[in-house]
Amino acid sequence: MKTRHTKKTLLMLMFFGLTSQAVMAQGDPLLSDTESVLSSEQIDIDGSFNAPKQETAADRMAKLRKKLEERNEQMVSKKIEDMRLQEEQRLAKKLHKAFNAQAMAMDSVGTQQAAPVKTVAAPAPTPAPVVKKENKNKVIPTVGLMTISGDNGLELESSANINLTVENQISNRFSVGLSVGYAQMGITDTSNSYSGVSSSYYYNNSTTYNPYYNTGYYNTYGQGREMDYSRLNLEVNSKFFMATESTIRPYIGLGLGYNRHSLAYENNQQYNYGSVTLGNEEFSSSYVSGSALVGSEINFTDTIGAVLEFKYQKGFGDSFNTQSASSSYSNPDQVRLENVGTAIEEAHNMSLNAGLLIKF
Repeated sequence: MKTRHTKKTLLMLMFFGLTSQAVMAQGDPLLSDTESVLSSEQIDIDGSFNAPKQETAADRMAKLRKKLEERNEQMVSKKIEDMRLQEEQRLAKKLHKAFNAQAMAMDSVGTQQAAPVKTVAAPAPTPAPVVKKENKNKVIPTVGLMTISGDNGLELESSANINLTVENQISNRFSVGLSVGYAQMGITDTSNSYSGVSSSYYYNNSTTYNPYYNTGYYNTYGQGREMDYSRLNLEVNSKFFMATESTIRPYIGLGLGYNRHSLAYENNQQYNYGSVTLGNEEFSSSYVSGSALVGSEINFTDTIGAVLEFKYQKGFGDSFNTQSASSSYSNPDQVRLENVGTAIEEAHNMSLNAGLLIKF
């Protein structure tokens, strides 16, 4: 048993020797406690002690370990406190700088408020230019009076002459348009000067009196047989304005048109003379015409105005698409319709028109 106790003692001595070296390397004050444990009184194998009863080595080692743990805890706490202190110092420096900067800004504002400030009025904003809307499209309805004069004493006056024109103002001085016109008139035929029949078949050699125009003819149709004349005109025109920024805008213009006109007698009652039957005469044809315009626009507002215009028109070239209701060889009144129609195509047409000007 003594041998077992001796081995145990040697192991403890080796452990304490190692511990003593570690503590000595640190210069720790606990070294003296370790040495005191190693130099303690030996234990008698018979269970008797040479000295008074003391704490065992295990108890003393437990106390020593406890002291080491307490010291480690204190060192960790101290390290934590040091780190906390450093962080608080760093935050304090930042706060100090921030407060100093704010104080300087407040001092600067106070100085500026105390000093007199020169007020400079802001320049008035430049008003945006007003863009005036330009109404380039026009609608022009007109009514007027038209006269037709030509050779062989032809003098006619229309009872209705209406036109509708649509224009576009392509520039300040030029416009182009399309016009549709309708004219109507009544013609009283009191002579046969347009018949153009001179053969002995229709006339006696000693007089210009046509045998068809006898008492029976006048009893049927009267002293003057009435004709109905109508014409539809489609024309393209262009105008040049001599004034641009004015209430009154005079202009001149030219036009090129297509015309379709027709002639017919009002009284279509049949009258027979020999082998000839009268009463179903009609004539129509188409022709091209040119026109010249002189007029003026009068602007009341930006959208409403008036138009006054004089128009001269004359056909040129031969007629086409001619239609006749009966043969002109055996019907002198059919000849007269055709001759009157041809004379109107070649006559001078003059009209004076007035109307409304609508711009958009």
